Amino acid sequence: MNPLPQIRRTNFSFLEFQYNFFNRTKLPSRDNRRQIMQQRRQRPATDASQAATVALPKDNSNQEQEATSPLDQIDSSSSNNNTNASNSTSSNSNSSSSNNSSSSSCSGGSSDCEKPSETATREFLVSLLECPVCFGYMMPPIMQCSRGHLICSQCRNKLSVCPVCRVPMSNIRNLAMEKVGSKLIFPCKHACYGCRARLSYSDKKSHEEDCEFRPYFCPYPDEKCVWQGALKDVYKHFVSTHQNVITMEGTDIIFLATNVNQVGALDWTMIQSCHGRHFLLSLEKVQLGEGCQQYFAACRMIGTMRDAADFDYLISLEANNRTLKWKSKPRSIRESFVTYTNADFLVLNKSTVELFSEDGNLALNIIIKKANNND
Repeated sequence: MNPLPQIRRTNFSFLEFQYNFFNRTKLPSRDNRRQIMQQRRQRPATDASQAATVALPKDNSNQEQEATSPLDQIDSSSSNNNTNASNSTSSNSNSSSSNNSSSSSCSGGSSDCEKPSETATREFLVSLLECPVCFGYMMPPIMQCSRGHLICSQCRNKLSVCPVCRVPMSNIRNLAMEKVGSKLIFPCKHACYGCRARLSYSDKKSHEEDCEFRPYFCPYPDEKCVWQGALKDVYKHFVSTHQNVITMEGTDIIFLATNVNQVGALDWTMIQSCHGRHFLLSLEKVQLGEGCQQYFAACRMIGTMRDAADFDYLISLEANNRTLKWKSKPRSIRESFVTYTNADFLVLNKSTVELFSEDGNLALNIIIKKANNND
């Protein structure tokens, strides 16, 4: 192993020392060092990055030899490293400048930069006005808790603590959100049933009360049934839940109500399917007072009021050489059957029913046809 080099002078750079220390090479002689330093002073500055060849002293055979000095190798390697570092620095600066230019162009309103649309902003603001309890949109007055969580006024009257943070509810109104809501357009609460209307604060309530897409309640006379849903599901509900209700096909059928003379309030219901539609036939007995009974017969369509206006129905009673006929337009199941003041219901008193009934059974002949058909 070569001994550690002995450094007697500090004319050499630290790189020279590092090179000789780790490579265990001997320092050149004093004369050679002097020649190397002189050549380095005479060498142009532009050649500093290139490896220089040094003319070594002639040996005993008087032959000229050229060799690369270890010091020059160190200089060349260091200069190459500096060059690479400068290149990497310049490339980094170029990339950073390109990034800066791209960011500046993005901030300058370039078409490549996507801005949030007004529709997305409006929908975000509308979502802020969704009640966390009933999931409806809050109408004035909009209440909030002490921590700022919003709640609609209807749910506020039912709760004593905030549903979000559980702190006691206060009677603070959020006037700022009420002003924001007055400038927004809200979807109808019956959008899940197909309504696509977009309404302001002032029009929303009145529209939803008369919206043709609002859920339909079960039209069965039994008050215990609380089902409600879309129009397309009403007939399925009847078939699956009220299995005692039968369905008859055809435009001309006989609706037979049995035991009509029984005491108390009674009702008879069936479905008539024709013209690709379903019609609900009902006969209801109502006890108005002691000894006073009335029967209400009606035909309602499982559909909208607009669709029901395209049809006519005829109810006829025949017995003992007597005939009673009633013609009208069917109503939609949207309208309650208990609206007895409606002129579209056939009203029969007890004596009339007894006159047309046989053995306590009343047969009603129902004919349904298109409104433009005069046959």
